[in-house]
Amino acid sequence: MNPEDLDTLAEYSTPVLRGDEAVITIRRPDLESNTYLSQLFALTETSSRRLTHAWNDSAPQVGQNWSGYLGAEKKAAPQLFAGPTLESAHQITDNHLGVSEFALDDTGSRALYTARVAEPGRYGSDDDVPAAEEAPRRISSSKYLANGLGYTGDRPSRAFLVDLAEPGLGKAGLRGAAEVPLSTLLTTPESDVHDPQFSPGGHWASVIAAVEPDHGRPDLRSTVWLLGLEESRPLDLPPMDVSLHVWIDEDTVLLLGNALTRDELDFVGQMPGLFVHDLHTGSTRRLTDPETVALAPIRPQINGGEAIVVVDSDGASRLVRIDLGAAGLGLDELTFLSDDTTVITGFDVAGFETADDAGTGAGTLVFTGSTPESPAVLGRLDLSTTSAVDLPVIDLQHPAPANSVLPEVLRVPGEGGTITGWLAKPQGEGPFPVILNIHGGPFAQYTHSWFDETQVLTSAGYAVVYSNPRGSGGRTRSWGTAVQGDMAAPAMSDVLAVLDHALAANPDLDADRLGIQGGSYGGYLTAMTIAADHRFRAAIVERGYLDPDSFVGTSDIGRFFTEEYTTRSRAAIERQSPLAHADKVGTPTLVMHSELDLRCPFEQAQQYYAALQRAGVETEMLVFPGENHELSRSGQPRHRRQRFEAILDWWDRHLAGAETGPGDAAAGQAAAGESDAAGVAGAAPAD
Repeated sequence: MNPEDLDTLAEYSTPVLRGDEAVITIRRPDLESNTYLSQLFALTETSSRRLTHAWNDSAPQVGQNWSGYLGAEKKAAPQLFAGPTLESAHQITDNHLGVSEFALDDTGSRALYTARVAEPGRYGSDDDVPAAEEAPRRISSSKYLANGLGYTGDRPSRAFLVDLAEPGLGKAGLRGAAEVPLSTLLTTPESDVHDPQFSPGGHWASVIAAVEPDHGRPDLRSTVWLLGLEESRPLDLPPMDVSLHVWIDEDTVLLLGNALTRDELDFVGQMPGLFVHDLHTGSTRRLTDPETVALAPIRPQINGGEAIVVVDSDGASRLVRIDLGAAGLGLDELTFLSDDTTVITGFDVAGFETADDAGTGAGTLVFTGSTPESPAVLGRLDLSTTSAVDLPVIDLQHPAPANSVLPEVLRVPGEGGTITGWLAKPQGEGPFPVILNIHGGPFAQYTHSWFDETQVLTSAGYAVVYSNPRGSGGRTRSWGTAVQGDMAAPAMSDVLAVLDHALAANPDLDADRLGIQGGSYGGYLTAMTIAADHRFRAAIVERGYLDPDSFVGTSDIGRFFTEEYTTRSRAAIERQSPLAHADKVGTPTLVMHSELDLRCPFEQAQQYYAALQRAGVETEMLVFPGENHELSRSGQPRHRRQRFEAILDWWDRHLAGAETGPGDAAAGQAAAGESDAAGVAGAAPAD
């Protein structure tokens, strides 16, 4: 894959079964318009047809009586479209900042949706008040920013009800009339709301929101709120951070979220679990084991007396069926429905039933995802016949760009256990220069799926080594918490162990031409590694977590992330700070960052870049305007292409040559670096 091949890629998501058809969202970058195109398609085993024709249509829902989706013209805010079918759906909202999520009450002919509501005079709500002339913001909360959005307190997310059935005598719904049905703003808690849902009979309308208002103290607890016109009330749950909820019946709700076992900030390494809450008794039961089972953030569905969910497991995201009567199921007790390399991104079950129904849990399931061979697939399986040895049928597979390679899976012994990694080599004969790539998080995982960054590097002649070291997700909670209080040493040991294993086992890898790169936490670990290990000819530190101290007051997660991962100990923070170790770096380093990044703010890059300059290191800083922390995944297509071009340019300048040995600056510090490494990589856990 070359950088200009970016707009040949596609993402498949949000599958919905409609009779014999699977309706999915197909989203793809468009370099010419520098935007993303997204439409709904209806697919069968033999045909494909486009259902919608706006610039950005997504999130279809289909019921017996009503269907809906979110639609938007180019660079416009998405609105809710609904009607008897997806094809006949018409616009029913005109919220200034757009609609975020929605749910349909099929029998009650209603929709519940969430939308941000701007304070008067802000965000273009008054044409006479440009952004630079808005009133000052008065802030008293601990969390007032969100990456990719900006300020949140003056545009809170609220819940609305709108009727779908109307007599048809007015102008609402007529093309060109610019009139929509009247929406009713519901009483909601002070904090942002999300995940709107109806109970099966429509008795409850609900959302997820914080347990307590944020008045200056960080608190990750959230719960389900039952909404009404006059008041709303929260469910009394154990301390939890709830991400998604599904009503089993009018008295029982299924929850996906984290148990905050120590206190309201205990998030490090928490394994998202499945819970059942009974409204009558107030009891909450966990169905999955908190040490070994981590659910992916994909909405569960009820099928008979079972929940169908997706579980993250060692480089894959796998479909699983779980009995609703279970308690504490471990990973080895789960019934898997998909293989151990496919990454599931969404699924739907035909005609799912409630637990009160007499169904057997049979039916058809469709899913979207990615595989080692393809960036996007649509598959299906028969739940009535699926066993542990059955594999889903892939109905549609988006073609990978030319020169794509299939990475080799590595299982490497490490200090904390076996490390899962991958080696992707270019086509042809070596010796190949090698890039060590490190993922973000840290509680995230590389997967087996086709990865554009790996393919761009291998197509340019670079071998790529990557892995899931301690601190990563997809394993156990103990694996995820292994870097708490010592963010660098365990993970550094693991990524280098995988690199050394690949070099020793593959003579066509050039151990004298090594590069290292990573983004977010990967940028952090890259910066810490080049301060301790001087074998790399060059490095790329992208959107990095580089100064734990300033991160506290500038990041949208700063009030809890640093203190939970590095502790409050001054000595521990300094041991784990890339900025504090910048004077030990001799490796030529490209610092890449997005100007509007609020997760790892731009000042992190500026400080680190300045520190490298002061240390005499060859360094450059590449700044992307208008982008946030998600540049590499969902940034403007032209910027994503330019990012790839910049990465290749840096590696071509530092790794393409035949000469051996690290750069002059690194070589000059090699002797000192050997003793420095113990102080950086061997940082003791904080008290």
